[in-house]
Amino acid sequence: MKITFEQIYKKIKDINKEILELQNLKKRIPQNKSYSLDLHLSFDKVINDLINQKLELEQLEIENPSEELIQNILTVDLATASAIRTVPDIKPEILEEDQIILDFLRKLPKTEIHLHMEACISKETIMKILEEHKEQYNKEEIEKLYQFKNLNEFIKLFLFILDSIKKPEDFEFIFENLKQYLINNNIKYAEVFYAPSRLIQNGLEFKEIARTLDYLAKECVLEGGPEVKFLVDVSRTFGPENASKNLQRLLEAKTDTHIGIGLGGAELMGPARDFKDVFAQARAEGLHCVAHSGEDDGPWSIWDTVKILKAERIGHGTSAIQDPDLLEYLRDKQIPIEICLTSNLFTGKYVRRPEDHPVRRYYDMGIICTINTDDPEIFNVDLTQEYYNLYKYLNFTITEIVDLIRMGVESTFHNKKYQLWKEFEQEIKHLRMEYNL
Repeated sequence: MKITFEQIYKKIKDINKEILELQNLKKRIPQNKSYSLDLHLSFDKVINDLINQKLELEQLEIENPSEELIQNILTVDLATASAIRTVPDIKPEILEEDQIILDFLRKLPKTEIHLHMEACISKETIMKILEEHKEQYNKEEIEKLYQFKNLNEFIKLFLFILDSIKKPEDFEFIFENLKQYLINNNIKYAEVFYAPSRLIQNGLEFKEIARTLDYLAKECVLEGGPEVKFLVDVSRTFGPENASKNLQRLLEAKTDTHIGIGLGGAELMGPARDFKDVFAQARAEGLHCVAHSGEDDGPWSIWDTVKILKAERIGHGTSAIQDPDLLEYLRDKQIPIEICLTSNLFTGKYVRRPEDHPVRRYYDMGIICTINTDDPEIFNVDLTQEYYNLYKYLNFTITEIVDLIRMGVESTFHNKKYQLWKEFEQEIKHLRMEYNL
């Protein structure tokens, strides 16, 4: 029996409607009643079953789908998102009085702890790597790749970037690109993700990659540049066994700059609980553990991440806004959320406008929030712009932005956080006097 693409699309829309109705009903359950927890769990189970049905439909192979429908329902193993949408340019017009604010924000010392190395690679760097490999390329085609308009084109760009990396020496170009991004935004310390699975499939040795990056990061510090540490992605999409292999590779590499693991990959395809043993071993070996969660799935995904995986930080965490108990738990346990505003607009699962991002509510509640870009070259944003977006769209004051920078420092795995913040504090004090802010 043949089923048309339009029929599948309609079914997915119907499931989305059911999920929304159930979520709205769930919000009406009285809190702190003897039956509240059981009802919440029942709703979560039904909602999760519907999400799994939707995922099965999204994975069906369809002949000749239209471009418009591909944009809506295609799934990909990239970060935790199941969709990328076209987003209007949210960069506001810079008024003359705001230019002072933007200049001030650019000069502020910062940290960034949710940053994917693969998405810090500019088109110019890709062309340098291709030239080094003596490969022919079309400049216009590469320019076009970086101007993606939907998920399908986004996948094509990301895979093109990864497949261009063929030897450890390529990371010299990549690290230089990353280093320049950090310097341009006065980012003094960064924790950077990278995903080894595709690189290993392409024939690279993880140990060589890790040692090359370790050397480059140490050289950068010796030259007076920013300090960079690395978190290795253990992808949900390839399952726990592959995640465990990546962990073993990390342990065998034994480099000072590789400090932990991060759970990435398609969130709906790999529940956090499946990676319990991987995270337990990583913790036992003294590694730090973080996880993308609540970007493409509901608050139950975040609960599993903090309760079962015992993740030290939550990447994105946008769906936490749906669960008041979870918000209180994150606040009371002081578990930081890695906020990536522009990235969340592109995935669009829970946030469609910058004004609606839950970071304002999180911060006002006392939850630790850190500000990050996720994929700066791909989403055409930098960390300075993200702080400006908070100022422009979410009414964060200069004092609150400085407080967010403090939270960013305290949420790092830096071994001298207090000293780092003291250095930041002095620099910020002078800048506020210089700009009269």
